Amino acid sequence: MTQTDPPLTIKQQARRWVLESQESPALHAAAMRWCAQDPEHRREFDIVEAALAGTIDPAARTVRARQKHRRAKLLSRVAIAASVAAILLFGAHIVSGQNLRRHADAEQLASSEPQSGEGSLVLTTRTGEVRNVTLTDGSIVTLDSDSRLTVSFRSDRRDIALDHGRAIFSVAHDRSRPFIVTTEEGTTTALGTRFSVERRSRCQMDVVLYTGHVAVTPPCSGTKKGPAGTTRYLNPGQRIRYSAAVLQSGTATVEPAPVNDEQWITGVKSYDNETIGAILAEVNLYSNVKLIAASPDVAEMRVSAELHIRNPQSVAKHLSRALGLTLESRGAERIILKK
Repeated sequence: MTQTDPPLTIKQQARRWVLESQESPALHAAAMRWCAQDPEHRREFDIVEAALAGTIDPAARTVRARQKHRRAKLLSRVAIAASVAAILLFGAHIVSGQNLRRHADAEQLASSEPQSGEGSLVLTTRTGEVRNVTLTDGSIVTLDSDSRLTVSFRSDRRDIALDHGRAIFSVAHDRSRPFIVTTEEGTTTALGTRFSVERRSRCQMDVVLYTGHVAVTPPCSGTKKGPAGTTRYLNPGQRIRYSAAVLQSGTATVEPAPVNDEQWITGVKSYDNETIGAILAEVNLYSNVKLIAASPDVAEMRVSAELHIRNPQSVAKHLSRALGLTLESRGAERIILKK
């Protein structure tokens, strides 16, 4: 998309961004920055992307074959100018996510009315994939790379079990049904708010609150006592981090959240005087190509930079230029940064 293009509607721009970013991975970061400019950009982009990827409507019980046929037609139509209208008609009824899988009773979850029975819905992402999913209550989940969670809605509560990975939750307000995210007995409870939960290892849980209020109980709390096992309350712009060591020492504290915390959604992240070790750890979440600091001295070096965190080769080249490091490839899947 260039400045010489004629004026386009947001819907038309979204279609072009999706098509161009799929044809050229180098444009993906630019597309994500366009999405970040306005919530309407993000919404229209997701509608087009979901139609291309192949989607599932949990409310449908008897029309799976017909939906499959519609998706095939949408895929061909998106390639031409007449695609926008078809995508919008279909997008009003979809839940995005090609990795979204239903259990046998997941249809109950799709109803806008509370159900007496239980239903579960498993959401996953592959390494390097970031995806938005709209739940049937109107809440939106943004799953980070290599994440897995299970959604279970009942008449009195909305339960999310985060098995591993990271997700941001934009919760639809429903005072009668609290929205509860669980990791190893640790819980984050909200009625209507926006927050993220991350779990990468046993007894580890990081919670960041963007808007509203949440109550947080630590993971592995069934075996711990003292301050670390108490409920903590966050205000917007705060986070709390738990680990096995923190739980043992009882030193969990509420602290300011990093200003760049949400930027992983776009794929372009700004770091301010951050250690190389921390940057490499995050970049390595998004690719099978791993960046490795050759020594503790390299890992402790600091840099301020804006990096395409889903492109390890780009990150490695930027860090080598900024810090005077050399790069050594070890096969196709390891890049060593060394002095």
